[in-house]
Amino acid sequence: MSKYTTGEIAKLCGVSVRTVQYYDERGILIPSELSEGGRRLYSEDDYKKLKIICFLRDAGISIKSIGELLSESNPSSVISVLLEKQEQLLQNEVKERQEQLAMLEGIKKALKGIENFSVESIGDIAYAMENKKKMKQLHAVLLITGIPLNIIQWVVLFSCILHSHSHTAG
Repeated sequence: MSKYTTGEIAKLCGVSVRTVQYYDERGILIPSELSEGGRRLYSEDDYKKLKIICFLRDAGISIKSIGELLSESNPSSVISVLLEKQEQLLQNEVKERQEQLAMLEGIKKALKGIENFSVESIGDIAYAMENKKKMKQLHAVLLITGIPLNIIQWVVLFSCILHSHSHTAG
């Protein structure tokens, strides 16, 4: 069975020696044995474990969470929660980034209409964009409350017409 030094296992996994040492310090990748000279030696299983750690790190999962997962006797109960948490975190980041992109687009669009740009112009743009956002929120509230009220008005109107029609016909 193959034995790898810290440098060899780091190179195989595309990480730095310092990263492998850090994982050892954190207790998530402890070498299988030490050489006579005191060098860390990693087994094939350690190599596979490091590949898993690197894969999960690439997915953005924290070292602490990976450590908890690897030390868990029933990892299947933890992995879905861990992935769900990470997915939610990334979705929130994506939403924030999309909002930032929209803001940048708005600023760029507003800047095209300004002939004499100054720092104060950014303040004016920010004020206009904030008011536009508030107007959209107000518009949404009016729509949400207005549609049911409109439906109620039509129902009352039709019921009044039907009611008056039934009295005049009878």
